Amino acid sequence: MKKILFILCLFLSLMANAQIPYFAKTVGQNRMYAYTSMKVRPGINSQETYTTFQYGLSKSLATGLDLYTSNGNSYWGVLMRYGACLSKYFNVGVQVTPSFNLSDNFKFSYLTSALYLNGNITKDGNTFWCANTWWGVNDGAPNTIKQWIYLGHCFKVGKQSSITPMVGEIHSWKMDEDMDMAVGAYYSVKNYNLYLWTDNLFDSHPRIVAGFDVTI
Repeated sequence: MKKILFILCLFLSLMANAQIPYFAKTVGQNRMYAYTSMKVRPGINSQETYTTFQYGLSKSLATGLDLYTSNGNSYWGVLMRYGACLSKYFNVGVQVTPSFNLSDNFKFSYLTSALYLNGNITKDGNTFWCANTWWGVNDGAPNTIKQWIYLGHCFKVGKQSSITPMVGEIHSWKMDEDMDMAVGAYYSVKNYNLYLWTDNLFDSHPRIVAGFDVTI
């Protein structure tokens, strides 16, 4: 296996508080969502960060900004998101994000389009699924199209807190990478969420990712 990648997805339901970037639902009208993460590879000089702020223009439409950095490179993106709650068992969202190189006079670098699908497996929503399809159009590099699929289960640990382990897989629709398994978990307290996961577990320097989000 070349790599293991896990992106934690929060279950979408009327009772959900977290709203990380990789899910169908938008933040909601006149609400603000913020997410940030740090990614490191112990033993080598490799650090990545991702931060996004999103504001709900309506119940289903949101806009925002994001910032991605990696080893001296930084990219600024402008995003538009739309999400529709068709039922508690199936929901769909789309996002488009052009990104620009902050180190090269805001030169266009890549365009990311995403399709988000998710829903309940059990009636109470504690067990759920989600799937993300990402299509990247890159300036000066090959385009990419990748698929993430996850299963998760929420365990209540208090009146307003829970922990949710996840398991999933990632593959490339271009069939140029091996399919890999993924694991991780997030801890929720009210509308705050802490994320911890890893990828590239079979490499000599696996990546560790810690994240945080809040909705206000």
